Amino acid sequence: VDEVVGIMQDNIQKVMDRGERLDTLQVKTEDLQQQSSNFKRGANKVRKQMWWKDMKLKIILGVIIAL
Repeated sequence: VDEVVGIMQDNIQKVMDRGERLDTLQVKTEDLQQQSSNFKRGANKVRKQMWWKDMKLKIILGVIIAL
């Protein structure tokens, strides 16, 4: 009986540890999701800035060639 009690206590401890790890994993997942959203927003901003920079250069070159 003592052996069964020891095994059950060990199993309960393992389940509690697993629950804590799942909670930690959930928090890390939420943080990663937020970071990926911020990265996507920043990447789109840089892409638009580069597009405008390229377009300005094309317009300037077009004006110079037209003159």
